[in-house]
Amino acid sequence: MMVTTHGLRRDPRARRAAQTAENLGIEVVPLSRDEATLDAAAPPRRRSSGRVTRELRGLWRLGRLAATTATLVRRARGVPRVDLVHANDFDTLPAAWRIARSNHARLVYDAHEIYTEQEPDPPRLHRAIAAALEGWFARRTDAVVTVNHPIAHELKRRLRLADTPLVVLSCPPLVDATATPSTGDRLRVVYQGAMGPGRYLGDLLDAAADAPSIDLTLRVAGSDLHRLRADVRARGLAARVRVVEPVAPDILVESLAGFDVGLVINRPVTLNDELVLPNKLFEYLMAGLAVVAPRLPALEPVLDGVGLTFPAGDVAALAGALEVLAADRELVRTFAATARQRATSIYNAEAQAATLAVAWQR
Repeated sequence: MMVTTHGLRRDPRARRAAQTAENLGIEVVPLSRDEATLDAAAPPRRRSSGRVTRELRGLWRLGRLAATTATLVRRARGVPRVDLVHANDFDTLPAAWRIARSNHARLVYDAHEIYTEQEPDPPRLHRAIAAALEGWFARRTDAVVTVNHPIAHELKRRLRLADTPLVVLSCPPLVDATATPSTGDRLRVVYQGAMGPGRYLGDLLDAAADAPSIDLTLRVAGSDLHRLRADVRARGLAARVRVVEPVAPDILVESLAGFDVGLVINRPVTLNDELVLPNKLFEYLMAGLAVVAPRLPALEPVLDGVGLTFPAGDVAALAGALEVLAADRELVRTFAATARQRATSIYNAEAQAATLAVAWQR
């Protein structure tokens, strides 16, 4: 049973895990909460101090966790007995624990991030309660997996786990993709991803203004595209910056055809952003793109030989890195070839499957 909050289509990591299970001959039963019921309401908004509003938001989240747990447990009653329950993110873990116990099934917890570090100033009460609950349930699983080594070590310390969580990188499946070198004067650069606390889209526009040798495409999910396009026009960048619609999650790699460089722009405004190793990075590598990304602990080891780094939040350095690549197309081609080679040998879902198999069967 693959348990998610929003369903496999909206959770790329869970979707890849489900595909891995099927490839191993494991029948997958998806279980997700009822989005129409639980996502219709928004966190309460009150005309009060920031601290009070923040804590009310935390109480709403605790209520949502309880509702999610009840919904998942209720929906699982109509499912035949399962042997393994795989919980994606803490929102599903209490329900998954209950379902696993009732089925005498193995329980695996997949922590996609540090749950209590999703925003710069989280609700204090929610953070304390959620951390205590996550630790209690995580210590009662058969295995914990997560997205990279820095987060694995942090989770072991925070959740007081006996073992360091296994690391399954969030890589796309193998795709037959070959980058096409630029023929125009300007370097073709893309930012593809979703909005988040540490992703300042203004950094991209500032860098584009300071890097006249690039054409930039923004493909951002969860952003106000009309407002973003208006900002592009107001800055006089419409000739070199395009804002396009997001693509379906199952063609993210294929949609990168035609670009030279992929961007990562996280600033360490939360611990999750500081320790980030985002999906988009591995999608860029699979598509055969060079990468420009901030100098952060989990990113730097992967970027060696496939791109350039810059101090996180330093827009001038980001623009400078792009201009370096625009002036040296041979370096871009070298990075791109190395990126593709590593993606096909290491950074792909098929290569990560062995670790999932260990988590599920040991």
